[in-house]
Amino acid sequence: MGLRTFLAGIFGGDAGKRALQIRRSSKILALPDRKMLADVYIPALAAEGGSILWVGCRAYTAGDYERLEAGGGETWTSDIDPGAERWGRAGRHRTGDVCAAHAIFADKVFDAIVCNGVLGFGVDAPEQQRRALEALAHILRPGGRLLLGWNVDKIEDPIAAGFAEPWFSPEPFAGQPSRVTFAETTHVYDSLVRRPLSS
Repeated sequence: MGLRTFLAGIFGGDAGKRALQIRRSSKILALPDRKMLADVYIPALAAEGGSILWVGCRAYTAGDYERLEAGGGETWTSDIDPGAERWGRAGRHRTGDVCAAHAIFADKVFDAIVCNGVLGFGVDAPEQQRRALEALAHILRPGGRLLLGWNVDKIEDPIAAGFAEPWFSPEPFAGQPSRVTFAETTHVYDSLVRRPLSS
């Protein structure tokens, strides 16, 4: 008997699914890269405030939005999966492909964007990654921050491949270098800043 069947038998179908979801979320939140996001990057983004877009919503991200708003900022969320709206920011969520973020948020300009676990998890092909970064550049103000999280076992290095050119420059953030890697996981964080618009 699998764990899902066991939990469903004990808690009922929906309750069993929720228990399994909580267990998965707890494992993810315990990873060193998620701890750095929670303990370092989110407080630093919150301190800067402004309008923040979070791309890629799951049960384990739902608690992050209020923390991002601790400094008076406003968080928006987006995901390609219509079902992910339940994990997005209530009243400020839009469904769509990150490669078309400039169309989804045509009426918005953000001060910061967190795009974590999207490249390599649906945005896989090199051209998709380039289009996603270009679309995000169009809705991020010059000087605004992009925190990009990806995994070396899922995709090739999008920064080394030049997919962030000509829109972004690497820049240290929150007391961390512009690129942070982890010995225990395959995750990478790249901290980027939107370059000034060409005249």
